[in-house]
Amino acid sequence: MKEIVVLSGKGGTGKTSIVGSFAALAKNKVLADCDVDAADLHLILNPEVRENHEFWSGQTAVIDGERCTQCGLCQELCHFGAIRDFVVDPISCEGCGFCFHICPADAITMKGNLSGEWLSLALNMVLSTMPD
Repeated sequence: MKEIVVLSGKGGTGKTSIVGSFAALAKNKVLADCDVDAADLHLILNPEVRENHEFWSGQTAVIDGERCTQCGLCQELCHFGAIRDFVVDPISCEGCGFCFHICPADAITMKGNLSGEWLSLALNMVLSTMPD
């Protein structure tokens, strides 16, 4: 098996176009578009979606207002300043779980984050046909 990896580089330099070109030429290929910001290889290749799955990654703290005694320990000890007025800012929360472990009232739970989706795709590519 041969492996080609295209990585790094400034956005807009054509990495996805190069990979799409290689994909059109290769037989029995397995492709993974792992671009964090814009995984757009599917836009070029127009694949058939075989499976669609939710992608869950990381956690965010959630405070149960009814169980919270407002002791302030979570706000005081959060290294990211994510808890104010006994409410967790999901953007600031890094999901470390420290507040969950130190809460004396067990009022904090960690909830999983739906981060996106992952797809299983099939490429049905016919680039050109040449007459005999």
